Amino acid sequence: MAMEAQELADRIGGQLEGQSDALLHRVRPPESAGDGDLAWIADDRTVPAGIAASAVLIGPDRECENLIEVPAIIRHSNTNEAFARAILLLHPEPDPPFIGISDQARIHPDAHIEEHVSIGPGAFIGGEVVVSTEAVIHPGVVILGPTTIAAGVTLHANVVIYGNTTIGEGTTIHSGTVVGGDGFGYAQGTDGPCKIPHRGGVQISRDVEIGCNCTIDRGALEDTHIGEATKIDNLVHIAHNVVIGSRCFFAAQVGIAGSTVIGDDCAFGGQSGVVGHVELGSKTQVAAKSAVMRSFEGNQVLMGTPAAEARQTRKIYGVISQLPELRERIRDLESQLKGLLDRS
Repeated sequence: MAMEAQELADRIGGQLEGQSDALLHRVRPPESAGDGDLAWIADDRTVPAGIAASAVLIGPDRECENLIEVPAIIRHSNTNEAFARAILLLHPEPDPPFIGISDQARIHPDAHIEEHVSIGPGAFIGGEVVVSTEAVIHPGVVILGPTTIAAGVTLHANVVIYGNTTIGEGTTIHSGTVVGGDGFGYAQGTDGPCKIPHRGGVQISRDVEIGCNCTIDRGALEDTHIGEATKIDNLVHIAHNVVIGSRCFFAAQVGIAGSTVIGDDCAFGGQSGVVGHVELGSKTQVAAKSAVMRSFEGNQVLMGTPAAEARQTRKIYGVISQLPELRERIRDLESQLKGLLDRS
């Protein structure tokens, strides 16, 4: 793709300074950007010496004395978002490597496939499956019914969707993820563990993105829910009957145990986890490697194992770091006290 700087600025909602007809082909890091490149320079980054980009994307108040040689400057109040939009414009999502419905796909006669759908070779679509318009089903995907795939959904290679699943508009699920497998539920029977049947489903709202090799379990009787615009990184496990609100973020290797309820706008650092049957209020942030062992109200940062309010946990960690010195001080005090007692 190629676009003049003025058009790009208009389409991402920025303000252009300088050469309006500077032709842009790519987005590249500022250190390696050259002719035809747009470079994003975050407010906390230093402008590289001798930057050679054709245009730069910066914040509204950024000084530009080191950018005199750059032909075009685009200012934006949210450069992070503008950077993402610029990539989409100059590096659009590639078309799937197949068009229409492959004759090597297996589609059950009771499946309902709408127009303008792409289904790759080796995909299997079971009975009572609805695949809506503009959906893209990559090779090796398995969809069992009853399941509804809404408009504009993309399922990458080797995704498996069990029955009783609904996936909302514009959602993307990356390779290797399994949605709707049985939850980990057993009762202790007279002859050993007795599996609890899982007959619920999974409800995934619109504009969700789920990374590679994630697992989202079906509910036992009711459904597991993933809220609108929630983003899930690779290798995340969401257990049965979990309810997740809108616009939540889960970094890699997070684990959420069964029947947990999570509010809107929450964020979980990598390898953090939550025990089952607890509730976390909206706008809760959980630091990496933290273990949430009980319910918490929202609008706070949690960290540690077991997780607690972050300021309290930092105080505890500060004391822990001094334990060797404190032990020596206690031993010295005990020795002094013993000497006093012996003399008395």
